[in-house]
Amino acid sequence: AAMETSSVSIGARRPPGIVRQIRREERRRDVRSVTRIRASGSKAEEYVVSDRTKRLLEGCCKIGPSETEGKPQAGGAGGGTTLEALRRVDGVWRSIRNMPEGDAAGPAPVFVTESSVRLDTNRCDYDVAVCGGTLGILVATALQARGQRVVVIERGPLRGRDQEWNISRPELESLVALGVLTQAQCDEVITKEFNPIRCGFYDGESGAPSGDASAIEPAIVTKDILNTGVKPSLLLDAIRGNFEAKGGVVLEKTAISGISVRPDGAELDTSPLDGGDGPGGITARLVVDCMGFASPIVRQARWGQKPDGVCLVVGACARGFDESANESADLIYTTTDITAIDQSKGQYFWEAFPAGSGPEDRTTYMFTYIDAHPSRPSLADLLDDYWDLMPKYQGLDSIDDVELLRVLFGYFPTYRDSPLPARWDRITQIGDASGMQSPLSFGGLAALLRHLPRLTDAMEDALLSDLLDRDCLAAMNQYQPALSASWLFQKCMSVSPGTSPPDGFINKLMRINFGVMSSLGDEVMRPFLQDVVKFGSLGKTLVTMTTREPMFVPQILIQAGPGPIVDWFRHFIALGAYDLAAGIAESPIAAPVCRALMGTAPSRELIEKARNGEAARSEADFAWDFAVLDKRQKFMLRRKVEAWKWGSGRDYDDQHA
Repeated sequence: AAMETSSVSIGARRPPGIVRQIRREERRRDVRSVTRIRASGSKAEEYVVSDRTKRLLEGCCKIGPSETEGKPQAGGAGGGTTLEALRRVDGVWRSIRNMPEGDAAGPAPVFVTESSVRLDTNRCDYDVAVCGGTLGILVATALQARGQRVVVIERGPLRGRDQEWNISRPELESLVALGVLTQAQCDEVITKEFNPIRCGFYDGESGAPSGDASAIEPAIVTKDILNTGVKPSLLLDAIRGNFEAKGGVVLEKTAISGISVRPDGAELDTSPLDGGDGPGGITARLVVDCMGFASPIVRQARWGQKPDGVCLVVGACARGFDESANESADLIYTTTDITAIDQSKGQYFWEAFPAGSGPEDRTTYMFTYIDAHPSRPSLADLLDDYWDLMPKYQGLDSIDDVELLRVLFGYFPTYRDSPLPARWDRITQIGDASGMQSPLSFGGLAALLRHLPRLTDAMEDALLSDLLDRDCLAAMNQYQPALSASWLFQKCMSVSPGTSPPDGFINKLMRINFGVMSSLGDEVMRPFLQDVVKFGSLGKTLVTMTTREPMFVPQILIQAGPGPIVDWFRHFIALGAYDLAAGIAESPIAAPVCRALMGTAPSRELIEKARNGEAARSEADFAWDFAVLDKRQKFMLRRKVEAWKWGSGRDYDDQHA
């Protein structure tokens, strides 16, 4: 998945041989330096950043001009450019691990308030205010293209960073139909396309050396999954140009200190930051929260709730790899068994992609699935392991054999009660703020693109139908059993505190699972590799695993635990029910009845046709004149049919037909 996280943009000229040798000696006798950080409970705890990490983050100079050099740094995830960024992100991660839960957390910080007093205006400034522009600009442009008046509010500069996002070409081209990009612009923002895509898992029992990916036989070799590198700076520049050309407004360096929800709109308390252009306040009919998992709106809604799962990720884009071997990618790979990480245990996974910045440039990510227990490691701890393990993984002698262009690090929390339903009228979440992403993914662009057509349709429907209360907005982010069913996979790919599964358990599980999917063909394998869970595919995989490896099933039950297994089975049954309902709704017999009950969703185009007398009677109804169901009931039925389709993974078939 595309990596969006705090990053350090660094680069080093490749040192001469004697200097590299000195640096290797430094690494071998590396002594960690300790900085005392005041923890949330006024208890001092040790935060460790090794001398090697400091050297790699601080002591390197630029190797050449970049797309964003000399410009203000991009805000949001991925915008940090100093060692302080690592300390800051690790500080937040430490506060999450040590946070009080439930009533012990005290009252939630107030960002959203509700009032029965109407706004002091007859018309809101905008139909939609999108908070958070890095990915919010996508839905903003889609809505602006449909005639809504949209403003994007970004705390920093609305500018993409140099680090590429990896998606597939069809996913990117889905933006053309929504009016977000043109086909020519899609081609322009792509910096690299590559194949094949490999998945492989370490087998210690085979005698293969630990850490060396070349000694691991791939379990799956496929193509056209996350095989397209997209330059965020080029992508956002193109989308922003289209958005503003359609009449959209972007407010950069504009802070939002609170939102007041009123009966006739929402009032955003905005103020300009240094050199910003934001006004003193904005009103909008609908607020779209695209500020990520650190959103103050989400913070208020989830106050006192620890994440149920976390994906810790570190990585780097570096130069100096063998050009002839830099044409393939690793979607998921392991080179070691379960590893002791500081005071806990975890399984390290890898991703690797060729980078578009040069033929010798390659991006590698190391990640692990954990929970938010206080014993879990810091990102600085993971970076120390990354410096040692990445060279072995990529066939290098030392991290100093390559020039570091960017170092990346971040954490991605996920919650079982996802997606997050609307808690207030006139406010909805999308992207990582909504929790719509799979607990196995890094969220970001690919996760949003899958749901963007559905969300655009639903928001336009809500705006034109004037159905912006919390119940109607919650219907846009309903329960999705396909998402909830993924939690068992995350559970089995992590090591719970206090447990000691066999060191090779996770690797064996992955080898069996991927081997089964490979034997069942692309119909089963490809959706799973793109974070889409389908009832039929999952059922076939489980049955085949059980018949092929019956003695391994008890180990899975022991590792996962009876509670998660029972909970997962409930979601699996719901997945089957949703799949059945979606199939019936699309069947030749039931589809006409379903369409008649739902009516035709309103759109600007149909409204204009009706005003001009051009629309047929069936179009002019706009879904609110049908005698059986009223306007609100039809809206809810349209959202329920969407929930069946996306919640069962059937949307994958349409998007990849």
